[in-house]
Amino acid sequence: MRVRGRTLRPSTLAERRLMTALGVDFIRVPRKHNPFIVARRFERAARCETPDHLFLRKVVQQSPRPPQPSPEPDTLDPVAQGAA
Repeated sequence: MRVRGRTLRPSTLAERRLMTALGVDFIRVPRKHNPFIVARRFERAARCETPDHLFLRKVVQQSPRPPQPSPEPDTLDPVAQGAA
């Protein structure tokens, strides 16, 4: 995150995607907030390192996966084409 005064602009693709998802190109931080703290929290959100993201990632990893179909065995015979 690039901080210039109270304006924050993305410096990585992850940050840019998050800003685009929020519908903005840059963030103007109000005077009641510290721009460096806002930038740090935004970077964590872009990297998915917040407690909510970590919890969801753990839940997804522990969830059972649906069974995948087995691929068809390879055969040496040519595939017959049906008459049209």
